[in-house]
Amino acid sequence: MVGMSVGEDIVEERRRRRRAGDPRITPEGRVYLGRLVEGDLMGEFQAALDAVSAADPLIGGGDLDDD
Repeated sequence: MVGMSVGEDIVEERRRRRRAGDPRITPEGRVYLGRLVEGDLMGEFQAALDAVSAADPLIGGGDLDDD
């Protein structure tokens, strides 16, 4: 038997849970996610995304060169 890395182990555990019927998101989580991306929390969510994008050039698509 070939050993698995920690990452592979985690991915395999998630696959097992999905196959067993473990939901990826709860109904309550789905409601909250809808509020974040389409509803009353959309502005706060967008502001947080903009802040992260501005702070991290890799995420924000900025220039990574240190020239």
